[in-house]
Amino acid sequence: MASQRLAESTAASPSMSTAATAAAASASAAATTCTSTYPASAATTIFSLTEDDLREIFLRLPDLPSLVRAALTCRPWLHAVRSCRPFRRLFRALHPGPLMGLFLKTGDAVSPSFLPLPRSDPIVTVAVSRGDFFLTSLPPSPKGWILADCRHGYVLLWNGMQDSPSVAALNPMTWAVSVLPPVPGEMAAGGRRDVYVLGFNLLSSEESPWTFRVTCVCSDRRRVRAAVFSWETSEWAIGPWVPVGGRCRFKFMPGTLVGGSVFWPYHLEASMIRIDTATMDVFFMDLPPGVRKVLYNIGVGETRNGELCIVHASDFVLHVWVRRPSVDGAEIWTPQATHSLGAELDRITHASVPDVRFRLQIMRVRSGLVHLSTTCMTRVGTLHCWFFSFSLETMELELLLDANSDGVAHLYNMAWPPSLVGDDDEGIGQE
Repeated sequence: MASQRLAESTAASPSMSTAATAAAASASAAATTCTSTYPASAATTIFSLTEDDLREIFLRLPDLPSLVRAALTCRPWLHAVRSCRPFRRLFRALHPGPLMGLFLKTGDAVSPSFLPLPRSDPIVTVAVSRGDFFLTSLPPSPKGWILADCRHGYVLLWNGMQDSPSVAALNPMTWAVSVLPPVPGEMAAGGRRDVYVLGFNLLSSEESPWTFRVTCVCSDRRRVRAAVFSWETSEWAIGPWVPVGGRCRFKFMPGTLVGGSVFWPYHLEASMIRIDTATMDVFFMDLPPGVRKVLYNIGVGETRNGELCIVHASDFVLHVWVRRPSVDGAEIWTPQATHSLGAELDRITHASVPDVRFRLQIMRVRSGLVHLSTTCMTRVGTLHCWFFSFSLETMELELLLDANSDGVAHLYNMAWPPSLVGDDDEGIGQE
C-alpha cells in the first residue's frame, strides 16, 4: 500500500520529469520498505505516521533545503532519512542539490573567488555565510591554488607547479580540508620530452564524500598516463604510459569525469580519449560528425537519465548528441536536438551593435543541465560575462549571474549535510 501511495504521489508531482518518474517507479518499493522503528499509535495524530509515510511525504518536498528543515524538526523525522539509503538515492534523483554559486578567477587573485547566486532560501544563505568559501583554510602556496573540480560538496585544488604538484580537497560547508600526499616523482619517469600535468578530477559519492579518490593525468608529446589516489590507502597508484598518436593536444581544457571515466578531447581535432579510473585503461573515441574541439566549445556530460552526451556550441546554437547502440550493436553518437539561443541571449544581455561578443563557452553538462557563459568586451575595454543554465528537457534558459570575468568557472552545488546521512544500520540491507 505504501508503494502504491508513493507511485501516485510521484506521478502527481509537476516537478518530476519523465526520466525522474521512471527512476521513482524503479526505486519506490525499495524506498518504502526500510524498516519502520516507530509504530503508529491508536490516536490519529502526526505521531501516527510511520517512517514509510514520512518518506513518502518527504519525496514531495521541492528541494534539499526543504528536506533539511523537515528532517531536523525532531529525532524520529531525522531517523527516517538517516536510516534509509534507498530513500536518499531516490530523493537525489528527483531533487538534485541546488546550485549555490561559482568559483572563478578574478583580477590578479592567486586563488579562485566565490560568487554566490542570489538566493532567498535562508538555509543556503546561512550556509554560504558560515562556510569557508574564501578558502582560507588552505595552506600557503607560492603560486596560489588552481581549482580543478567541484563534486559532492568538495572542491579540488592544486598548486599549479609542474615540477612538484600538490593537491588539496576542501569542503567549504564544513571547513574540512585534506592535503594529499604529493604526486610521486615517478609519475614522470619514462616520459619523453615535455611531460605535462594535464589536470585532476575528484571521484566521490554523496553517501560518503570524505572517502574520495583523485585522478591525475599527465602527458608527454605522444603518450598519456593516469594515477589514482585512494583515501583508503593514502597512496597513488600509477598506470602505464599509453601511446595516443600524434602530438598530444589536451592541455587547453581540463578533462571531464562522467560515470567513472575521464573524457579528454583533443584540441582542434575530432576525437577524444576515455580513461577508465578503475583500471586506468585508455580508449579512443570519435567526436560527433563535424565537431572539433576548440577551447570551451563542447561539453561532455550526461542527460537526466544518465546517458553519455556531448553538447556542442556553434554560433549561439547548441547541438546535442547522445551515445547509444546502433542497429549492429556498436555505440554511435545519435543527434538529439538543436537549440538556438541567440535571440534569448540578446534579450537577457541587452546586446547592442558596439559590443564585441565572444562565442559561447560550455562549463559543465550534468544531469541534463548545461551551464554555459557568454562574454563581451564593454565600451570601456573590460570583459563582462553572463552565466546561464539551460535545461535539455524543458529548453529553459536561466540567467544565474553576471560578473567581470573571462567566463571560465566551476559550479558549486549544495551537498547533503552529514547529519542527514547515517550509517544505514537498518536500511542498508534492503537496497
